[in-house]
Amino acid sequence: MLRSANLDRRLAATLQSFLEGVLDANVRHGRPGTYSLDYLRELSDEAVMDELLDLPGLKQKTARDIMNFTLGRAVLADDRQVRRVLNRMRLLPNMSGKVDRASYENLIPVKIRERLRVNLIHHGRATCKPKPRCTECSLISFCPTGQASLKPDKRPVAVEVFAGAGGLALGFAQAGFRVAVAVEKERNAAQTHRANHPGTVVLEQDVSKPLAPVIRAVAPWMGDVTAVIGGPPCQGYSIAGKRDPDDEQNELFKHQVRLAKELDARFVVIENVLGMRNIKGVSFTDAVEQELRNCGYNPRHRAVKASDYGVPQLRWRLIFTAQLNTKGNAPEVPIGKYCGNPALPCRCGRKHRAPTVREVLSRPGLPKLQHGMEAEFIPLADGHVLLNGSTMKHSQKVIEKIAGIEAGKGPISYRRLHKDLARTIVAGHRALPVHPDLNRTISVREAARIQGFPDEYVFCGTRGKQPLQVANAVPPLLARAVAEELIRVMERKTSDSAHKQHLEDLCGPVVMQLAFPAREESDGGAPEVVAS
Repeated sequence: MLRSANLDRRLAATLQSFLEGVLDANVRHGRPGTYSLDYLRELSDEAVMDELLDLPGLKQKTARDIMNFTLGRAVLADDRQVRRVLNRMRLLPNMSGKVDRASYENLIPVKIRERLRVNLIHHGRATCKPKPRCTECSLISFCPTGQASLKPDKRPVAVEVFAGAGGLALGFAQAGFRVAVAVEKERNAAQTHRANHPGTVVLEQDVSKPLAPVIRAVAPWMGDVTAVIGGPPCQGYSIAGKRDPDDEQNELFKHQVRLAKELDARFVVIENVLGMRNIKGVSFTDAVEQELRNCGYNPRHRAVKASDYGVPQLRWRLIFTAQLNTKGNAPEVPIGKYCGNPALPCRCGRKHRAPTVREVLSRPGLPKLQHGMEAEFIPLADGHVLLNGSTMKHSQKVIEKIAGIEAGKGPISYRRLHKDLARTIVAGHRALPVHPDLNRTISVREAARIQGFPDEYVFCGTRGKQPLQVANAVPPLLARAVAEELIRVMERKTSDSAHKQHLEDLCGPVVMQLAFPAREESDGGAPEVVAS
């Protein structure tokens, strides 16, 4: 075996000496004639290390590997990849690169040491190489070395606040923006953002605190900021929420506008629910636009429907766009290319029909799992990997209840989705809506598809935290359309939005009638369908 691996000359003598040492050690411990290391299992970690280092040819790294993988001891190996990653993150007490094992093992819980070591080695080999690939690094948020090494490029720069799981950032990145920094104070959503946007520094901070100096410090390469984008929390505005005009969260948009002014960003993009147009007689759309004007921006807003942008949802949102008044008028929010009317051709003139829920759930890579199936990371026969595919386990009583629910009916936690266009992606407690065909709630992956996320987009945190991340996200396809419009404005190309204005009037009411015969789901002429 050694000869076939071309290792015989180098390792044969060492291995023979090592095995002789193991044999002698077993004799000393009353186990003559055996080459096992089982005699070490009853000893303390310190005693095991001493015994292993007494064996011929064994050094610290190999000894710790044996403790970790053979004896199941939760120790961190002194590996060059581990040293390199921790050193660049400035987590080693001794910055010469030597690992003070006692100090850094004390910082790491026993239950994650082995997994952390494997992940650090993988990261060191794949990304944090001797010549690091910092723009592809999901740990850039914690790495001062990486942050200082990033360089500007030709892409326009965006800073995202109220970032959530990163749907808005994904759309802007797909359009050609570089999202330099994202701010999201909820830990699970921030981790999701980091995992899917390598090279973006994600700050877990409160947007109400002074942020501009911090953002400049973690992205010293940034230079001019093109856009500050975000979707402030909407519980105070949403008809599925309290709709309290005095809710403190209703004023959070001011922090985004203030940050844009401090960073001297050219554009501001704010996404929110239609409910903010009027809350018990108070118009927050007027308040948003006035705040933008006060800070030197020309604003405008438009109600848009997700299905117009290729998302299988009749999900309405308000999009505010603004441009520095020294640069020109606010960009138009473009009208989408897709029609939600199932009976094309529609009088709106759109040639593309919006995909349906059934269609997106039937695409390859998403098997129809029954309830209670574990599918967080499953390689599939067609080459896809199923992420976040686990389905909630239901009691027989709940299954029978779900079986009797018609499309669009049921309580918020068990509302069955329509097969054509979803009316909502609401996360009620830990549950998502009911599958249009199966008698179970949809999985996080199925919800992500309905929101327009690619299958490789992974959601972090416990399963109870993931549904809300998906439900609160801005559909990336909608975000991309807005970002592309900003780029057209920067390139001084004529926007194609103006001559499409009639589409909104011709198509909207037709689809609305088909989808929302009941008045209680409308809000000022258009439905508010998501609680976020």
